[in-house]
Amino acid sequence: MAKKSQARPKPDDSGFYCYIGPNLAGLIQSGTIYMGTKEEALAAAARAIEKQPLVKTLIVSGAALPEARLKVKKPGNALYVNYQKVAAGREGN
Repeated sequence: MAKKSQARPKPDDSGFYCYIGPNLAGLIQSGTIYMGTKEEALAAAARAIEKQPLVKTLIVSGAALPEARLKVKKPGNALYVNYQKVAAGREGN
């Protein structure tokens, strides 16, 4: 009997992306869901990315979402640092 090849899904095969950064008034809201590919998500968030380029790093795949949501709250990693920088930039506007 032949084995069926089971391809493991890539981390970004969830079909959606989520913004896990702070709210940016008039630009992007925390928890915003983008259906489709990473490129489509980034295109939809282009205005926010233009104002705050680090927003791009806070749009994560659905597969990475559970871990990423914890990381933005815990010091010692890039997601936390980027979240803090975006939040600080928001206050400066």
